[in-house]
Amino acid sequence: MDVSLVDLALGSWISAAIGVAARLGVADVLEEGPATSAELAKAVGVQPDSITPVMKALVMVGVFAQDEEGRYTNSPLSEQLRTRHPQSMRHMCMLLTGLYAQGCGALLEAVQTGQGALNARFGVGLYEYLEQDPETARIFDRAMQEAARPVAAMVAEHYPFENVRTVIDVGGGNGELLKGILAAHPHLKGICVDREDTCRRAEAALRESGDEDLVERLTFRPADIFEECPGGGDLYILKNVLHDWSSESAVRILSSISAAMRAGDGERTPTLVVMDPVREHDPGAPLRPLIKMVIGEKNTRERSEADIRREAAEAGLQVVSITPLPPDLSAVACTLAP
Repeated sequence: MDVSLVDLALGSWISAAIGVAARLGVADVLEEGPATSAELAKAVGVQPDSITPVMKALVMVGVFAQDEEGRYTNSPLSEQLRTRHPQSMRHMCMLLTGLYAQGCGALLEAVQTGQGALNARFGVGLYEYLEQDPETARIFDRAMQEAARPVAAMVAEHYPFENVRTVIDVGGGNGELLKGILAAHPHLKGICVDREDTCRRAEAALRESGDEDLVERLTFRPADIFEECPGGGDLYILKNVLHDWSSESAVRILSSISAAMRAGDGERTPTLVVMDPVREHDPGAPLRPLIKMVIGEKNTRERSEADIRREAAEAGLQVVSITPLPPDLSAVACTLAP
């Protein structure tokens, strides 16, 4: 059916309803079978009369479905709200409809002042806020984990790791990308570099998983990636990091990696692979500037191939190839400039 202006304006209400379903774990309950409003409400601890409007709205847009008896069931869309689904996006939906939605509430102020919307809303940027809110930080970590899984599978399958011994993921969050790569290539060791609080949570989660092999091969290294990066890597990865920062900040991050690559033992020729949206290959490019305005710092913008090449050159790197990674990333391979 045709979508009206009012329909679009009501989109935030549907988004909020998805957030409620994600937080309550409705799809996990329906994984066990169809349920009425009363049965759902009892399972997730809410009022039947209150959950019914939420579920009816989500059925209307296809997020959930109903059977012949009017009981609610999962749909292909809500399957991805299940925690155990291999392509689960439950925590990503919680992040988008939670913290990021609060940032959207300050969009007018961001437009008026030029600062990022999250900064306008909370007085601090994204990562500073996460340090202050452990529960939201946990959701953020899980959301990034969900987003990294398909990329990890793609990289593990297609990148030539034969001559690689150590992979260093800079700004690698909870190490999900490295976990996928190391699981597929048992000869590799990995170092995940991120903020101290992130590394602390990620290391604890890895040890609790009981995967002794990964505990042995994957190390978390706290560092300020604007200032330092561990040396000794054959392959450095920078995934979905630069798009959160201004050009000046991006050059600082790339420069710290470049310095680490130059500090190697001379027996290897390190490579940096930047995985980020690049304007020419990004189907979401028209929306990207708005995303940056909400979650990025001031002066954050989408990058073109020319932007990436310029920033790399300023950091002492040269771009050797740019390969699109569906659906919206590009792999930019860099080596040290002569």
